[in-house]
Amino acid sequence: MNNQWKIYLLTIVCFFTGTSEFVIVGVLDEISKSANITISQAGQLIAVFAITSAIGTPISIFYLRALNQQKIIMLALLLIIIGSVLLSIAPNYSLMILSRIIMALGVGLFNVQCFLVATKLVSPEKRASAIGTVTIGFNAALILGLPMGRIITAMFGWKAIFWILALFCFASMALVYKFIPAFEVEKPTPFKKQLSAIKNTKIVLSMGISLFWILGYATYYTFITPYLRQVSLLSEQLLSPTLLAFGIATLIGNRLGGYLGDKFGIPQVILICMLLNTASILTLSMLKGTPLLIIPALMTWALAAWAPGPLLRYNVISLSSEEPGVILSLYNSLIQVGVAAGAGLGGIVINHLPIISLSYTAAMLVFISSVITFFFIKSKKYGIGQ
Repeated sequence: MNNQWKIYLLTIVCFFTGTSEFVIVGVLDEISKSANITISQAGQLIAVFAITSAIGTPISIFYLRALNQQKIIMLALLLIIIGSVLLSIAPNYSLMILSRIIMALGVGLFNVQCFLVATKLVSPEKRASAIGTVTIGFNAALILGLPMGRIITAMFGWKAIFWILALFCFASMALVYKFIPAFEVEKPTPFKKQLSAIKNTKIVLSMGISLFWILGYATYYTFITPYLRQVSLLSEQLLSPTLLAFGIATLIGNRLGGYLGDKFGIPQVILICMLLNTASILTLSMLKGTPLLIIPALMTWALAAWAPGPLLRYNVISLSSEEPGVILSLYNSLIQVGVAAGAGLGGIVINHLPIISLSYTAAMLVFISSVITFFFIKSKKYGIGQ
């Protein structure tokens, strides 16, 4: 029987789980007002999510290895439901933090098992396509989740978003139980073996490029909604379509990056994107109250920021002699730590400096990434770190 429709089912569920992670970025200002906390404190809900996902996911996978993948996915969805409901009813900031920790554990578990299950539902020659299809769910969450969250917030309040997500995740649990096979979990890779994957200079440089890239992105992106309102002076009516345009540009950037990398060389395209990324952030800092300029500038930043995404991931994998899963696990943890650190740094910046300083901080971090990329290109040219 053709399992393609099961891949589509996982893709739809990915949209809901991805939205539970991304949607909070678009409503930070509303959470801040309703919970009587600062924007910086609201931003730490994103940092806590990322750091929990980075540390908690591999630990959870190790201790749940006795369960089959269907049960782990259902448990992951249950955690997302509990986290979503708790965030909706949390009477204080501490419980809001706890809700994001629970949600992060669920999303982290789901992300890993979802991709593994997708590859088992198809023949070996179709695995790359299956992963690409499932990834659409996460991309759609980034593209549609933010503006949809803003629209729902305007109509019913931000808490309604998480009640809706809990409802859809509950329905998803039933569908997973009925239609997704109970594949056995593969043996987890020992931590020592994961660390041994970092063996040469080029891998360290490649990881450094990715770290400063995501640090710059997270520092700016985490607080993009209040930034657009306070610095760019964007109206509430334009915020949702602007975030939608941003999401569409990230998807185009992802696709465009892969094409340009094949055509012109991966390190060269990464370097150009980092420089364009830096320039776009600085340009946005100079635009105020001019939507006709702000929206194209924001889309240019999204294109430049996300075009290197797949190239950075592939670059790290291609440099390692270990199994792709080993280095990919390290890379994913690095990205999540970068997201957490970027959100934390952004919070510190807006607590002590004008919010426009976010752009200068982010631009500096991305520029550091471009400098590391330059040295990476030189290391390949002269055979350093072989």
